[in-house]
Amino acid sequence: MTSCHVSLARWKVRHTVVVLIGIALNLAYCVPLLVAPAWTLSLFGIPQENTTFWPRLVGGLLILISTFYVPMTIDLDRYRIFAWLSILPSRTFGATFLFIAVLGFGFSGGFLVPAVIDAGVAIASLYCMTHVVRLEQALGDLQVAR
Repeated sequence: MTSCHVSLARWKVRHTVVVLIGIALNLAYCVPLLVAPAWTLSLFGIPQENTTFWPRLVGGLLILISTFYVPMTIDLDRYRIFAWLSILPSRTFGATFLFIAVLGFGFSGGFLVPAVIDAGVAIASLYCMTHVVRLEQALGDLQVAR
């Protein structure tokens, strides 16, 4: 096994770790939204309305979205499209939407927490994926040269 193969395997593992951390962070935010929405909103300083329906809906939908991140942690080669879709549009849109809501439209600063989490995971995933693609291209070039 060449050093390029070893490096590629390491970057795939790093990507898996980043995705799993992202899933854990989503669940850490979503499960409390489902179980105790009023407490979760007050924890982040987000104003509460008369209903706890929308926070529970958001929590449930984020858990559903997070399930689509799991296949790429099992087999990145087979589920490569999920890896790219988790970066753009999923996490990038989520972060952008929340940053604009807070900074552009004056929504509560508590929404910056999930925005920063999504942005951080998207950037880390993109970094890993670009390394994976670069190493795969280098391996392909080596095979063509032989």
